[in-house]
Amino acid sequence: MSRKLTEEQVRKLFAFCESKDVYDYDLQIEIVDHLASAIEEQWKHDPGITFGWALKNIYLKFGWHDFRKLERQLERQLKRKFRRMLWQNFIEYFRFPKIAITVLLFIMLFSLLQIADNNSLLIILLTVPLSLASIYYNFVLFPKKIEIKSIREKSFLILRYLESINNQAGKLTFLPITVPLITMGWHLKYTNTLYLEVLIAAVLSLFAVLMYGYFFFLPKKIKEHFMLNYSEFAQ
Repeated sequence: MSRKLTEEQVRKLFAFCESKDVYDYDLQIEIVDHLASAIEEQWKHDPGITFGWALKNIYLKFGWHDFRKLERQLERQLKRKFRRMLWQNFIEYFRFPKIAITVLLFIMLFSLLQIADNNSLLIILLTVPLSLASIYYNFVLFPKKIEIKSIREKSFLILRYLESINNQAGKLTFLPITVPLITMGWHLKYTNTLYLEVLIAAVLSLFAVLMYGYFFFLPKKIKEHFMLNYSEFAQ
């Protein structure tokens, strides 16, 4: 019968991860699983080798750079998973029945552009409620409804990813300032033409759908993932 890791040895693998500057618990779990499988595979061929030497052999085989590479690979896999969810949510707004929301949003924006005498000014004014909404999201909605605080002083990559979404929302606060600066050199006086109004309304509609997915749908999925896998660490 092949040897299996004991609970004490598994704890040592977690401590080993921390000694190599891997502090995120969700990453540690993946790396520990990888190390444990490699150690038990060694024991199949050499049952007499000690746990310490087996771990040393694995680390020497990988080296510091490959260890960091494995860490980055796991980070990319996690983020890719949630980006795929975000994209799937985005696509849903171009299928029945959610496409009705996208079309309605486009019609509303296009109608505003048709009514407005100065489209460039209208675009800038539209950033004001978005800026106010980002302040509300950053300081009220996120802390009360979305944020997850972990106990036992555990760090999680997934929670840092969630916090980065909130930080991105904070950047939208400055849109009323940045939009005029960005568009300063553009010939916005020519935007009162039909095809450009259609284009602007379409771009703003796509942007709105994407922002909803990024700031509401994605955090919800991240929170569900965390509560499903690490609920014992949530306050």
